[in-house]
Amino acid sequence: MSLRGWVLLAALAGPAALAAGGAAEAPAASRLVLAPGVDEGGLPPEVVRIAREVRDRPLAERMAAVSRPWLGRPYRRDPIGEGVPPDPDPPARYDVFDCLSFVEEVLAFALAGDPTGAPAIRHSLRYGDGVPATYENRRHFMLEEWIPANIAAGWLEDVTAQVGETHLLVKEVTPATWASWRRRRLFALPDERLPVGTFALPVLSPGAALAGIDRIPDGALILTVRTSRPGVPIVVTHLGFKLPADGPVPLMRHATRMGAEPRVRDERLAWYLEHVRWYTRWPVEGVSILLPRERGPRLSRLAEPAGIIPSTASTGRTAP
Repeated sequence: MSLRGWVLLAALAGPAALAAGGAAEAPAASRLVLAPGVDEGGLPPEVVRIAREVRDRPLAERMAAVSRPWLGRPYRRDPIGEGVPPDPDPPARYDVFDCLSFVEEVLAFALAGDPTGAPAIRHSLRYGDGVPATYENRRHFMLEEWIPANIAAGWLEDVTAQVGETHLLVKEVTPATWASWRRRRLFALPDERLPVGTFALPVLSPGAALAGIDRIPDGALILTVRTSRPGVPIVVTHLGFKLPADGPVPLMRHATRMGAEPRVRDERLAWYLEHVRWYTRWPVEGVSILLPRERGPRLSRLAEPAGIIPSTASTGRTAP
């Protein structure tokens, strides 16, 4: 069966079921059983192997492990689609990434109880549980769609306020905002499908993020938030994740177009936060911190990251 067929089959099964992996020697009733004719042909074999080897490790370690084979892969803007017009790009690519497709794949393989469940989790992150994988249903816009929907679904928790002093960025998006945005033409969406309303996001200034860098949890997503501009509906322009500590210097892994060779790479997190604070063409307001969460039986078997207190904070798809 093709990968696209597996995505559809997995979506019907439900990502919560496929996230319920557990130990390698789990009882037969709790193991994922592939439907007749389904194989792993569309998934990267090395990542499948690694995901199974680390399936009982803490989530941040799984994220680091499954993404390691992708270090050095080229950056390409918007490399994924639905396989049919208006975006005929494939639903998954493992040879090139933009910042969001990279994070979605890392989360999908790290959260899945078995790597064959990764496409269903990617589907849930990108479209929602049980939602058809169509261009119109895709969560194109981070602030208005991807972030609040995945917090509401339980995949993410906003822990920005646990890192340091925050301020609330509030963005009002109206039909006039979309009409005046020069990049509106890049999205083949009817006007009625464009999200409107008032959206809010807790933000750490770059200085506050630097001061609290040791309080950013391992595996946390780090979102770069720009200043709000009139007539521009987006503010979130990049994301990566913090690697588990493997020395005294905190690191961030991301797919980035910075530098002479845009690619997936590791960056000193302090360097990145210091670097973005000096952007002038479109200044950086700061960063938001979202912590990926386990769903399903893993919750009873894996310890929570030390020092993390459940957050009450809640609450755009554009690559850098």
